Amino acid sequence: MNKVFHVIDTAIKYLLVVLVAVLSVLGIYQVIGRALGHAPAWTEESIRFLFVWATCVGAAVGVKEHIHIGIDVLVKLLPNIGQKIMAIIVQIALCVFDVFLIRAGAILVQKTMNQPSPAMRLPMGYVYLAVPVLGGLGLFYSLREIVRIIREKKEEKDVFKMMEEEAKKNA
Repeated sequence: MNKVFHVIDTAIKYLLVVLVAVLSVLGIYQVIGRALGHAPAWTEESIRFLFVWATCVGAAVGVKEHIHIGIDVLVKLLPNIGQKIMAIIVQIALCVFDVFLIRAGAILVQKTMNQPSPAMRLPMGYVYLAVPVLGGLGLFYSLREIVRIIREKKEEKDVFKMMEEEAKKNA
């Protein structure tokens, strides 16, 4: 299962790299086009849409990498079990928010699929599809984190149990 997760994580990170690379190339092309007096309108719109997608995918990766905003000053004062419980509560809250993003994003995509973008005439639903994708990826990563925290706690109990048994044998 870890290999599958590693492949998914790697694919998502490569997707993010490609999005940012294309965004950067189009940005440079746009600047040069403006300097030469000819900047196609589709590049500006493409940059905007790619930025939305890169932000949403990047936010999901941020959840996985634990680089999202968090205030842990009070949590660090709790005992180890309290910290783990608080971490699970935070992940559950993120799951609730992710489900909201999936549901609201799906409605938004459905309502805007027939609305073309101004320059490229691309259905706006494809742009707004980034919202439920963010929710899905965030839910995937939050559920994985909950399982990791629970497994970590179970492994700690198993280690303590083994140490107790070893101590009884030696006594």
